[in-house]
Amino acid sequence: MALQASGQISLSDIAAEFGGTAPHSMSEYYGGGDNVPAGANPGIATSGAINMNSFYGGVAATVLNITSSVNNYDIGAQAISAGGDKSTPVILTINSGVTVGSTSSSTAAMYTGTGWSSGTTINITNNGSIVGSAGVDATGAFDGATGGNGGNGNPGTGFSNGLPGGAGTAGGGGSATSVQDGGDAFYHSQTADNNLSVIFDTVGTRTAGAAGVLSVPGGGGGGGSGGDHFIPWTGTHGGGGGGGAASGLGGNQGGVAATTTVGGAGGSSGAGNGGAGGNGGLAGNAGANSTYTGGSGGAAGASGSASGSAGSALAGNTGQIS
Repeated sequence: MALQASGQISLSDIAAEFGGTAPHSMSEYYGGGDNVPAGANPGIATSGAINMNSFYGGVAATVLNITSSVNNYDIGAQAISAGGDKSTPVILTINSGVTVGSTSSSTAAMYTGTGWSSGTTINITNNGSIVGSAGVDATGAFDGATGGNGGNGNPGTGFSNGLPGGAGTAGGGGSATSVQDGGDAFYHSQTADNNLSVIFDTVGTRTAGAAGVLSVPGGGGGGGSGGDHFIPWTGTHGGGGGGGAASGLGGNQGGVAATTTVGGAGGSSGAGNGGAGGNGGLAGNAGANSTYTGGSGGAAGASGSASGSAGSALAGNTGQIS
């Protein structure tokens, strides 16, 4: 508890707040000395004469105030920057309307850091929000998805419509990576059993980062073959459809196999041309034709997905958080 803000202050009042060794003397209570944290008490002299009135509001702690939104807040580093150390208690206040966030799910929005002395306390008044970073939504590789095969061209034995392409298969579920994991809101970094205690005097809003989703496209549908317009003396026939990505086979009579990501082109002929296979996750095209209908394109494979893990509102050495 801080010293009073007005009225008479005695040496015994100062000793009750800051400790020291009896019999007490004012020389024990220079700012920045063994007993008086400089960061919370900038008005107390560091040498020479000491004005008793400079102890108004004096407190045996490092006082930190977060007055505007910030990311990746390291309490230990901020305490040292304010003139304190990791053996001195910390009183931390997050102002109303302020958000402590994070730029990456691998780093908590707020964390203690390590190197604190045994028995140290961090008291937090959270009038704002501590929010972990959300996991990243992303599109992954095909993960073994198979493209549909192109429709085979008609063999040139009559007048007939084209043949349909095959459907692509669904994408695999994939495996979410660490970037799909949500981040923690608050992390107690010091895992050793040294009794660094974090006390939320005001809990406020503490929100874990949501998980992201890795989407995996399905294979593309194969293209349909062209409609046959058989001309006996030329032997023309419908072109085969192209294979769908990933790596579906083109239909015979000129269809082209796909690559991993790009659907193959349909074969051509003097009659109907085969349709191109679909790229990853896309339906194939129907075959073109001269007189008879080209075959329909194969359906696209469905997408698969895999979710990361959500972060935690409180993480690390949670047994020392209250």
